[in-house]
Amino acid sequence: MPSVSDRLELIRYSPIRQIAALLDRSRSKRSIISFGGGAPSLPPPKEILEEISRLLNDETVRAVGYCGTKGLPELRELISEDIERYFGTYYDPNSEIIITEGATEGILLALFSILNKNDEVILIDPTYVGFSEPIKLAGGRVKHIPALVKRGYQPRVEDLEASLTSRTKAFILLSPDNPTGRIISREFVKALVDLAVDRDFWIIYDATYKHIVYEGENVWVPGFPGAMERTIVVNTFSKEASIPGLRLGYTLAPKEIIEAMEKLKQYTSLAPNTLGQYALMKFYQDGVKDRYLKEVVLPTYKRRRDLMGELLRKYLPEAETVKPQGAFYYFVDIRPYLERMGRDDKEFANRLFYRKEVVVIPGAFFGEMGIGHVRMTFVSEPEERIKEGIERIGEFIFSYAI
Repeated sequence: MPSVSDRLELIRYSPIRQIAALLDRSRSKRSIISFGGGAPSLPPPKEILEEISRLLNDETVRAVGYCGTKGLPELRELISEDIERYFGTYYDPNSEIIITEGATEGILLALFSILNKNDEVILIDPTYVGFSEPIKLAGGRVKHIPALVKRGYQPRVEDLEASLTSRTKAFILLSPDNPTGRIISREFVKALVDLAVDRDFWIIYDATYKHIVYEGENVWVPGFPGAMERTIVVNTFSKEASIPGLRLGYTLAPKEIIEAMEKLKQYTSLAPNTLGQYALMKFYQDGVKDRYLKEVVLPTYKRRRDLMGELLRKYLPEAETVKPQGAFYYFVDIRPYLERMGRDDKEFANRLFYRKEVVVIPGAFFGEMGIGHVRMTFVSEPEERIKEGIERIGEFIFSYAI
């Protein structure tokens, strides 16, 4: 049999997707409580669902046909208006916006558009697992700066400055963050933009959770002076519209980046999901988005966040964490318990699943600074199952001799 590409040796399977596959196989087991994945548990707005049904019944050929590689012009126009309304920055829908297959494709296409062999990309550690592997595939090298629980998972400007070299091509920022839930400070973003201007590198801003904010205000990176012309903003509809399975997102960037991404996308996914795009136009009309976020998404997830925090303090009093200002997750430092159990975070998560049927994600998957932590999502289960799941974790920990 002929061999597969050597390129595959550069990357690993996504540990999160492996856990998703495990949960798929166990989907019929109601006894499993999952704090693992980052998928919304709420249905999307009824207007989107109704539009999908109408399109399939009344405009079948148009709904399931091809569209241009950059996506439907009508949807890009609505996105442009929405971004300007929320954040005050204008992106030309014809040249500065492209529709992608979620933020995942946006990240991949952006990295392949800017990286040459051995270019360096700086990541915060811990951070989302989906950044490092595309960097390697694109021929780049990964560098890290730490973000510690004792500093509220805020990175330090001095660490960023020390990490810069002549090979630095980009910095990837996710805020609100996965896995920590922190919102990046304005001071750090200001320093980041100033350094990007002075040292001439790209900022890739992953804005996946830009609207999932419970306290304070998220920092919109392109709004800083000098930022727009060197920032690539990757977005997804998966979280804010609760449609992860439709695999739709978009990227905002200077014209030359969008042109490069379009050229690459022709040979990856060809064109985005037409049916989903037409349906998503309803999300931007008649106040649907605002109502859905303010009346459904944010109050529901805030209640679940607050409950999980209260239960963590009760059942894992020695664990250390930071109350997430946004996104879907607690990132919990359980090292005091792991030391007494004689386990690492991966063994802990594995044994917790098989003994108590509770899913958490080992912190080591998110970087070296995540070792000894677990990520727990509070959006995937209703309140009563969050309570039961945390109680099971407490029982599991205290079943060991402590």
